[in-house]
Amino acid sequence: MKRLHFYIIGLFLISFMGKAQRLIPKLKAIELNAGLLLNNSTNKNYFISTGLTIQAGKGNYSFFGFEYLRESKNYKTVAIPIDTYIAEAGYSLNLLADRNKNILVNFSISAVAGFENINKAEELLFDGAMILNESNFVYGAGGKISVEVYVSDRLVLVPHIKTKVLWNISRDLFRPSAGFGIRINL
Repeated sequence: MKRLHFYIIGLFLISFMGKAQRLIPKLKAIELNAGLLLNNSTNKNYFISTGLTIQAGKGNYSFFGFEYLRESKNYKTVAIPIDTYIAEAGYSLNLLADRNKNILVNFSISAVAGFENINKAEELLFDGAMILNESNFVYGAGGKISVEVYVSDRLVLVPHIKTKVLWNISRDLFRPSAGFGIRINL
């Protein structure tokens, strides 16, 4: 009987301590994301990203990450690949949350910089046409709205909609996308 008593007290303390570990300042997490670019071309346009988040408290956090975007533009019978590599740093503010902090709605703003590679830097196409857009270093800003669902204190599901505004390019200024992520709190 005494052993059962300690077991119940231990379970209570573990569950209490588990809730106490959520959203505390300086808590680090690794995040993996994937999604589709929301432009008017094919569904072969996607992104994948990874990042590190550092909690600031009350659901707010700073983040640092790397992202790879793959687009393809159709030209006659071929698809012209456009690869973008981006580094990102920003801050996320908690807008709404339930009482237990199981579901949070956050708004993020970030600074981005990277490189855009059009057709693997080959300007001449198969039929002799030239690509006028050039591969370039890009920079800009990003914004994101995410819904963060805590499955447990360590595992968070993050569906999101975001856009990036990129300058120093000769293509679309806005890059909207929608995706899904998994965050693992360390």
